[in-house]
Amino acid sequence: MTSSKVDKSKFVAVVLLNLGTLAWLFILIFSMEDIFAAIIPNDPNWVGYVGNSLFYGFAIFWSIAISFIGGRINRRKLLFTSMILGIFSTVLLAFLEGPFFTSILSSLMGTSLGLCLPSMMALVADYTVAENRGRASGIVILGTFILAFASMAVHQILKLDIFSLILLLAVVRSISIFALLIEKFDRPSTIDKKKTPFRLYKYKEFIFYLIPWMMFSIASGLAWNLIPETEFQWLRYVFIAVFGLVAGVMADRFGRKQPIIIGLATLGIGFFLIGFNPSETSVIIYGALSGITWGLFFVVFLAVPGDLSLPNSREKFYALGYVLPLTALFAIAIIPVPYLTDILPKETIAQILGICLFMAIYPVFRAKETLAESKIQERKMKEHMERVRKIIQETEEGK
Repeated sequence: MTSSKVDKSKFVAVVLLNLGTLAWLFILIFSMEDIFAAIIPNDPNWVGYVGNSLFYGFAIFWSIAISFIGGRINRRKLLFTSMILGIFSTVLLAFLEGPFFTSILSSLMGTSLGLCLPSMMALVADYTVAENRGRASGIVILGTFILAFASMAVHQILKLDIFSLILLLAVVRSISIFALLIEKFDRPSTIDKKKTPFRLYKYKEFIFYLIPWMMFSIASGLAWNLIPETEFQWLRYVFIAVFGLVAGVMADRFGRKQPIIIGLATLGIGFFLIGFNPSETSVIIYGALSGITWGLFFVVFLAVPGDLSLPNSREKFYALGYVLPLTALFAIAIIPVPYLTDILPKETIAQILGICLFMAIYPVFRAKETLAESKIQERKMKEHMERVRKIIQETEEGK
């Protein structure tokens, strides 16, 4: 794209594509153990480790594989296959029971996520330009978590059983299909034919952004086992939605680094609060601070890979960026984290994580801003001229 404007129909299609799949993912993460426990009530070890491990493991494997071979596959067919596989494997959870069938379905659901994740996120960058990519990403995250929150609210208010919850998940995932009715999502022919040079320094620069993302992912994953759940967990999704939109505005106005620094500091404060005062109130406050950080990070890391990559390498950048949180969740699923508390108290672990998060700010200072300074200044100038225009208009109307 050479214009700073976004094609509205294309952008709506990209939002729907991401919204359905990401909302499905976050509802599934929130309810996965309950679903597995209902399907396999007599095998807590399978519920706690095997099911989660298969889902995240296959998602990671196929995300990496597609980032390397996806350019040779028709993107529309790839996305369609992913959606259909995700919808049907989700629906079949309601009808098939036992460890064998559920293991297959967990693997298929993870595969469906891995097949589409790099491509659908790369499309956010393909259909935007740097100066509005933050706000566009913020809209994607806002829509995703409004849908996820609304779905979970329906589940809790109507007290849906597991069968109804699974069907609700399938309906949410089906939303992504509508995107394929609006847009073809074909790869531009120029990308297939034109060979662009491999820019190693872009990957090196990306590492400075990946370090805080990795630290945040590990800390958040550990927090699930260290910090008790409360009835206010749903508040986190509200904060993610709101601050995702705020992060998008910040990222386009001030650059990508500022939201990351604020996010790390915010979550670090949350861990210190838990470490020194582990009360129910502290847990609720931590949940809110965690939601703020997730919102900031989701948006920034939906924009940064697009800023640093060329069209034919974007899937690799997005796979690398979003495999990290999936890997953290995978590690938490297979490693008996609760045993850590036999070595150190939960409060001490929380304090250590808080210190690590503050230390992760340093690589952000080392990183180069991915939004060009000229774009930041251009936006400030436009806003200044708009204010001047309004003042002149008000003055003339007052005469």
